[in-house]
Amino acid sequence: MRRVTMVVVLTACLLASACGASDSSLPTFDEPVKGDRVDPDSFLDALRASFRSGSTAAVSFDVRGGAGLRGTGSVRYRADDVDASLRIDDWQVRGAAIDIRTVGGTTYMRVPESRGLWVNLSEGGSSLPGADLAVEADPRRSMDSLSENIIEVRFSGTETIGGQSARRFQVITKPTARPTPASGGADRPTVTEYWFDRRGRVVRRQTELAQTGGATFAWTDWGKPVKIARPKAGSVITLKRLEQLRERQVGPSQ
Repeated sequence: MRRVTMVVVLTACLLASACGASDSSLPTFDEPVKGDRVDPDSFLDALRASFRSGSTAAVSFDVRGGAGLRGTGSVRYRADDVDASLRIDDWQVRGAAIDIRTVGGTTYMRVPESRGLWVNLSEGGSSLPGADLAVEADPRRSMDSLSENIIEVRFSGTETIGGQSARRFQVITKPTARPTPASGGADRPTVTEYWFDRRGRVVRRQTELAQTGGATFAWTDWGKPVKIARPKAGSVITLKRLEQLRERQVGPSQ
């Protein structure tokens, strides 16, 4: 019994040492040359630093698959969340738009049917198109999942993004969803690429998902002052009120 226990302990120690040696032997975020694998912990530290509390930026997004969502806005990162003012352009009808405002953890949405009023989504509006865009614009929200599921991080070299030099990193993570008939019955890793400017700030993130499209977010004007205010109380309505307004516009069912 004692021998079996010692073997188990020794095996666990060797595995732990191997993992530690493997990670520590990899270049850190600042050290790699093109093609190198990068220490995941060092990469995650750099990713967190880009979105430190108090940081501000302009943001644009292009979500592909299902309902396409494209637009622009501004963001201000807080200690635990993000304030955002975003607009989805050309929503369904050309010229129509959806405005999204996230302040202090509460998200509001102004859609064509709301007649200029803001809908408070805190009562359960996550199914509305674009309701989670502010979360997607804050990579820190998925940091725990990213840390647990990283297979590898690889440095892809330097490119020019928006007229400035940017370092490109490819992150491969384990599948987080069960296989489906659409995916051919096999799990597929997720590939996400990040571009960092010379000051270590993320300027683009691009994710490709098998069968469902992907999403690209771009950050510019880091440090530029932004004004993101909560909608005035008199201009905010509930989801129930939005449904009533929609019914009036459509008219009684026939």
